[in-house]
Amino acid sequence: MKKTLVNGKFTNLISINDRGFQFGDGVFRTFVSKNGKIPHFDLHYKKLKNDAKIIGINVPKKDALLADVLKVCNQSSVKIVKVIITRGESSRGYSYDRSIQPNIVVQSYEFDHERLIKNQKGVHVESAHFPIGKNIISEIKHLNRILNVLALADKKATITDRIFLDTKNRVIEGAFHCIFFRKKSKFILPRNQESGLAGLSRELLIDYLTKNNMAYDLQSIQHDKVNRFQEMYLMNTVYGVVPVKKYDDISFDINLEIVKELNTKLNLDNAKK
Repeated sequence: MKKTLVNGKFTNLISINDRGFQFGDGVFRTFVSKNGKIPHFDLHYKKLKNDAKIIGINVPKKDALLADVLKVCNQSSVKIVKVIITRGESSRGYSYDRSIQPNIVVQSYEFDHERLIKNQKGVHVESAHFPIGKNIISEIKHLNRILNVLALADKKATITDRIFLDTKNRVIEGAFHCIFFRKKSKFILPRNQESGLAGLSRELLIDYLTKNNMAYDLQSIQHDKVNRFQEMYLMNTVYGVVPVKKYDDISFDINLEIVKELNTKLNLDNAKK
């Protein structure tokens, strides 16, 4: 069951003149609430604030936003939370009055524990059918996600995600996951060439590997070279680290010890206790 707050009030209604609806003019973040606590909330807020600043939108103070988030959660379960901040309402046209006030939408959804359990056994992914390119907002979570929608259109139920390549056929990211590989004991992350999202889970992984002196590298990974890696993983802050069994026609080993270690150490383990 979904709960929704709009500007601090429980309602599902927002003006059709809202620029998020009209133009995708806004930013968002998705994360989990675990028994009334928000893992990595400070980092999520920092990302949200930075993304909003890039396109010139003000966000509420951290404590005020957290108070709204907690209103749609509870103290005894895991919830998925989505925060949307739009530029606000305006008349027709791309231009806007700089005095308009942003709209703050906070929603919670049920967490799919069955999906989590299934994911941990290993998933299948495939390449998206079109490339992505660099632009000035590639790295932020803006509301215009039409590329992600198109990438996942007509996806078979057996496919968990589709993987974006850039115009040079380099592997970048999933439509709703970041990705990484392992070869022997070394972690390999795609060098996103500024085409991909600067995601929080990716940041958490790099920070953990650095602090623990674990070997990793950022590389430009050509699609036709992916078969040189032994393991592949998806990752986001909702469903954590997920092992990949097969990417297109390439099969990978499943290393559940690494999955468990990373989900635990990065505080991404959202399974029922």
